[in-house]
Amino acid sequence: MLKFFRKNITEKTDDELVRAYQQSGDLEVLGLLYERYVELVYGVCLKYFKEKTRAEDAVMAIFETLVEKVRMHEIRQFRPWLHVVAKNHCLMQLRKKDRTVSFDEMLPATHAEVVQSAGVLHPVDVFEEDGQQLALKKCLDVLPPQQKHCVQQFYFEDKSYKEIADTTGDALGLVRSNIQNGRRNLRICMEKNGVTSFT
Repeated sequence: MLKFFRKNITEKTDDELVRAYQQSGDLEVLGLLYERYVELVYGVCLKYFKEKTRAEDAVMAIFETLVEKVRMHEIRQFRPWLHVVAKNHCLMQLRKKDRTVSFDEMLPATHAEVVQSAGVLHPVDVFEEDGQQLALKKCLDVLPPQQKHCVQQFYFEDKSYKEIADTTGDALGLVRSNIQNGRRNLRICMEKNGVTSFT
């Protein structure tokens, strides 16, 4: 199987490799997929850690997390999904040393940073520690429907204002307002649920 994939690597899409790994669990197939974006992952890690050695270690650690994550999640676009996974890994490592990381930093990156998720809420993996993942999900659920929809679309699916407006039929100004208000309400709710390290 590996020989087949290596021979046709330029012909195989990310989606095809993802599905092949999810079906087979073949780590070499996952490795072939990861090879395509290892420089991207390294760049993200270097940006956050500022140290080549630590960034290199993180690249290896992230691959190890993919062994389970890729099989667990519905991944629509591997590259942006991997970017989010890499960023969240770095933030979690930094957060262990600095408990004052801001709430805004802990959210998935926005469209302006060319980062997007796979369309499901897996980026909240960044809140796995200390029960914060449950708190985030709970707070998302209590947002007004329009705010919840816009926040999820913008932060967790990396949709632009225009894309959200196109799907909702709302004006850009209303979409922007829903995102800003939803973000503020989410922060307030998280603080009420004991997530006090975010500012």
